[in-house]
Amino acid sequence: MKSTIPLTDVLWRRAQEQPTATAYRFLADGTPATAVDHTYRDVADRAAVVAAELDGAAGRRVVLAVDPGLDYVAALYGVLAAGATAVPSFPPVGRRATARFLGILADCAPSAVLLSSWAAQRVAELADRLPPALRGVRWLTVDEEFFARHADPPRYRPRAADPALLQYTSGSTGDPKGIVLDHDNLVANCVALQHHMGVDPGRVGLSWLPPYHDMGLMGTIMLALHGGWPLIMFSPVHFVQRPARWLRAIGEYGVTISVAPNFAFDMCVDSVDEDDLDGLDLGSLRQLYCGAEPVLATTMKRFTERFAPYGYRPEALIPCYGLAEATLFVAGKPDGTSMRTLRVDRAALERGRVRPAGAHDPAAAAAELVSCGAVAHGHEVLIVDPDTRRPVPPGTVGEIWVRGPSVARGYHGRPDLSAELFAARPAADGADAPADGAPSDRTYLRTGDAGFVDGGELYVTGRLKDVVIVAGRNLYPQDIEVSVLAARPELRRAAAFAVRPRGRAEELVVVAELRDARARANRELAELRDAVVAAVAADHAVRPAEVHLGPPGTVPTTTSGKVRRSAAREAFEKGELRTLPVAGDVLAAARGVPA
Repeated sequence: MKSTIPLTDVLWRRAQEQPTATAYRFLADGTPATAVDHTYRDVADRAAVVAAELDGAAGRRVVLAVDPGLDYVAALYGVLAAGATAVPSFPPVGRRATARFLGILADCAPSAVLLSSWAAQRVAELADRLPPALRGVRWLTVDEEFFARHADPPRYRPRAADPALLQYTSGSTGDPKGIVLDHDNLVANCVALQHHMGVDPGRVGLSWLPPYHDMGLMGTIMLALHGGWPLIMFSPVHFVQRPARWLRAIGEYGVTISVAPNFAFDMCVDSVDEDDLDGLDLGSLRQLYCGAEPVLATTMKRFTERFAPYGYRPEALIPCYGLAEATLFVAGKPDGTSMRTLRVDRAALERGRVRPAGAHDPAAAAAELVSCGAVAHGHEVLIVDPDTRRPVPPGTVGEIWVRGPSVARGYHGRPDLSAELFAARPAADGADAPADGAPSDRTYLRTGDAGFVDGGELYVTGRLKDVVIVAGRNLYPQDIEVSVLAARPELRRAAAFAVRPRGRAEELVVVAELRDARARANRELAELRDAVVAAVAADHAVRPAEVHLGPPGTVPTTTSGKVRRSAAREAFEKGELRTLPVAGDVLAAARGVPA
């Protein structure tokens, strides 16, 4: 399955053979009113300008911190065409994004940084905050005037094994880890995804995902170029402001394929008004990938109930599993089939065993898990005991290990960690040897995710490091979080994690944020906490030691919307979590309302 055709060669070929075909369409405000199209020739010409500006950067790193849009796409392919390694990063907007941006620069030591033109006024300030050794970095801003220059097609041709991307893992600012992906990793991921998607001559894609993240970058922008179908894009900001823009764009452009994390489906159900549904038509949608966080059966059922009357077909949904360390795609539901779920005994699952729940077992005694489907073509998944490194028997939860051409080479500048996680070898002695007789010299990527295989399909139960162990039971935080959010409609996001107070056993803590930041009386806050405690106790037979309630933004998330439980734990332990304003007793009494 190894390929020797880098994506830049695909771009030059399409620019010659399909020069006027639309490659990318960007909706500047999330609506068709501001649509701008670029053909394959447009993209190739603009990429050539970037490559010419970066002449001499081959083998070096270039940070790509351009705003989402057509400039970003051209800059990406221009960096690759120059033979440099692209380092995607959020633009330095706001304190947290700026800290992450500077952390990435300090870690990867780039030769150049590409920014949107608005950031030109910040260059001096940003440069002053870098270590002295990086003060010589070139800062380039891109706009229409920049791209109006003429440049000949680049003569450099990247090799399959050359580093193409340095993809930093989501969420970390203080200790960023960059994943080294070569050109062949990128193409292998496209090939695996296209094999899974099948042939569709009329395919039209749509994405509002951040282009700095693996799903928004490799799963949409690069995949569309490799497959030769048009991709419609708009900014994640415009989706969050009004989720209906995503749904309406599907109908307006006859979109056949799109992708989003689980939280986006919830936002559509909770935030789309009836007025937004007028004339909505989702009938063109044939494939809707959902990944980047656990896929929840309750969310998908709610989405289907809400939007089936508007042409949405539940068989279009494709729950999938992937991670940046494997470029992106690892497993996905077979196309055209119904979503498969498995109702398992919760108590058995807490002990690492998979046992079907009884037909009459109450909801609190069962967990409904969503299948992430079959493993990607040309790849292999092994379920391994994380401590002994031995493959586990069927029906047992273990760590998910992955092998295949999409698996990255390791982390930038971290040889020891790379050897531990990207070149893991399973124990293969006696009865514990892999069932397929896999030779012991095979190496795998340790994902850090827990799961199991049933009926040839992969189920992901959570992150190993996030598992809450209380009284010898393994509690999966995402299950607890589902119970929390079901307790009261005012709650919009939750994080569950364990803390170990000095001299005491491990305790469960729940952090939940509300849908608005208005002041609430102490009595109302106490009722909310009691509802959360009752829901968690009923569903999981454990009582949270503390429930912290906060305004929107209290629960830290990654760029793809995944809950950052370790960051929530750290903020909780430091007393840095945001809090809700409390309506004072005097004010409440003046209104005739008990506090």
